[in-house]
Amino acid sequence: MRLPTRWKLASSVAGIIALGWIGVVTRPAEATVIQINSRATFDALGAIVPVDWGAFGPTGTSISTPDSRTIGGITVGVASSQGVLARLDEGSGFTGTFAVGDHLLADAGSKSDTFIVSFGSPVRGFGTQIDAHYISGAFTGFVEVFTASNVKIFTANFSGNGTTAEDNSAPFVGVESSAADISFAEFFVNQTLPLLPAGALAINRLDVLVPEPATLAVFAPALMGIMWLRRRRRRDQQ
Repeated sequence: MRLPTRWKLASSVAGIIALGWIGVVTRPAEATVIQINSRATFDALGAIVPVDWGAFGPTGTSISTPDSRTIGGITVGVASSQGVLARLDEGSGFTGTFAVGDHLLADAGSKSDTFIVSFGSPVRGFGTQIDAHYISGAFTGFVEVFTASNVKIFTANFSGNGTTAEDNSAPFVGVESSAADISFAEFFVNQTLPLLPAGALAINRLDVLVPEPATLAVFAPALMGIMWLRRRRRRDQQ
């Protein structure tokens, strides 16, 4: 039986869309995550939204956590093991290894503080420079990266040297995932003082690698198919 033209059109489009969705469903379940240790290299990976911590207030602002701001279309949340964080600037409230004037997110005075940065919608990656607070000399630390279901998918390790040089030498830690599955990250500095589980720290501008337009990637073949079928139908009717 010969199908009416409109039925053939609908059937073909449905098949094209189904193929698109099959492509999504059959992607690997586990994403690949890598670490990048250069801001320039990280920022070249794709569309970046810079999160300036100045959005949480001027230097000296005390931030009761959890708190959040929407910056560049991305909602960024902050939380602290002590319930409070601080907005400081390198050279004003903080003297370390960031560039002078950098807007920082830092602990609010506790020498055993850690904090979490979260995203309203999962992202492909993020990167920032990190400096220890109250620790002079060499230090190490790590950033644990999690999905929305609280599954840890990566640990990024870093090391630095705590000085008062204000020379932009704070180590950069960037994390990129092959999928938009990063929902939050927890930052730690290994504490050198006895009986304290983690050391306080500060981070500067957070560059966020936004997700690729997955919806467009799925439906673009279908839309192209619709256009082709319509052109063919008009040609057949001439």
